[in-house]
Amino acid sequence: MIGFGPLPRVRQRPYFPVLLTPTERPGRWTTTMYPPSSQYSLLPTDPEDIDSPADPLDAPPTSRPISSWLNVNSFRTRRFAFLAAGSLIVFILAGLYWRHVFQETVVFPEDWLDTPPAEPTVLRIAVITRVDGFERRKAVREAMFKGVRKEDVTLDYRFFVGAAPKDTNGTIVHRLVEEENKKFNDIVMLDKIDDIPERLSEKRYAALKWAASVSNATYDYFMTLDSDTFVRFVPLARRLPELYGDKKVNPREQPVLIGRMSQHLTYFIPTIPDGNTDPNDEDAFIRGPWFLYPAGIGYMMSSSLVNITLSTDPPLPHHIHYPSDDVMIGSWIGALRLFNNDTIEWNSTEHSGEPIHHVHPKPFLPYSVDTLMIDDVQGWHDFPGRGGHDAPISWNSVCTHHITAVEMKGLRKRLEFLGEWK
Repeated sequence: MIGFGPLPRVRQRPYFPVLLTPTERPGRWTTTMYPPSSQYSLLPTDPEDIDSPADPLDAPPTSRPISSWLNVNSFRTRRFAFLAAGSLIVFILAGLYWRHVFQETVVFPEDWLDTPPAEPTVLRIAVITRVDGFERRKAVREAMFKGVRKEDVTLDYRFFVGAAPKDTNGTIVHRLVEEENKKFNDIVMLDKIDDIPERLSEKRYAALKWAASVSNATYDYFMTLDSDTFVRFVPLARRLPELYGDKKVNPREQPVLIGRMSQHLTYFIPTIPDGNTDPNDEDAFIRGPWFLYPAGIGYMMSSSLVNITLSTDPPLPHHIHYPSDDVMIGSWIGALRLFNNDTIEWNSTEHSGEPIHHVHPKPFLPYSVDTLMIDDVQGWHDFPGRGGHDAPISWNSVCTHHITAVEMKGLRKRLEFLGEWK
């Protein structure tokens, strides 16, 4: 069983739990959404023990009732009970003295967690899934999307699936997906894009076009993620002012990209037309200055940036093989900023099949677009030990990658996060 460690804490003073009244229990806080300090001794909550009580205070007692100790006839037993009680009192007094001397504090949730946005953040969300990923879609619906607090986030989401194989099993899968979509009405079936890794970037581009099917004045961010990324939408929305810092950001009017950033220097030039049936064909590669791109954990594009990326002539290159589908996003942003610069040296790469030489890419727009790139190192990360950006689960964890369906359900039920859903 995979255990979750406690949320990161600084050196702490000794802590002694106190009993809570019913109105103070998790999910029913009278002032703030997150647990008061008296709940911190309950960490960690095992995310895989999904059948355990949601509130540990409601768990059945594991020790003998006090009355059974008062009725014992054995002098030895009574003496043991007296000594145990005395030792406990000494331990408590020593702890209180230690607390008084060192005056160190328990780490509470970050201040921004208890600061709701003035208006709900409006998201359009695309979850990229395999066509046969029925259990994954079920887990994402139940663990992530169900009951999100509308005071913080307004969301519209779709699952994007490619075409099933054209064989007997694929026919069955296709029929089952159609039935699933009749029930939930949240699946976009891309029948002209085979559901294989080589076509993943085309699925992402189709999702981008879906995001732009409404005016960019009606939503804040387009968010895309894989089906093994777990998102806590409330802190995602509440964290935005922290990420903006002293900048005044309006995602409906400014190009912004948020995620966990890596770096690359490969750009792409569109050479493959839409409708191409050969999955081995790929757009051309060129090499230029280093740029930032959002790692596969997921990313958020401001609605303004979505509008810009779909207004280019020619369309941005999107026939890129996995696993470069995330590099593709950063290359778009880099190209929109740099292709207009005549002083930059661009070269072909070994992928061109000919000697490396200088190239002169055509700008996608007549002007340069400077996008605000936000690298949220603490908020977007892989599950511990499962990727190049791994980190422990913490209050800052808004998007965690490489998570199983069972772990998603467990994370939602963590005592610390219960109030983020209704």
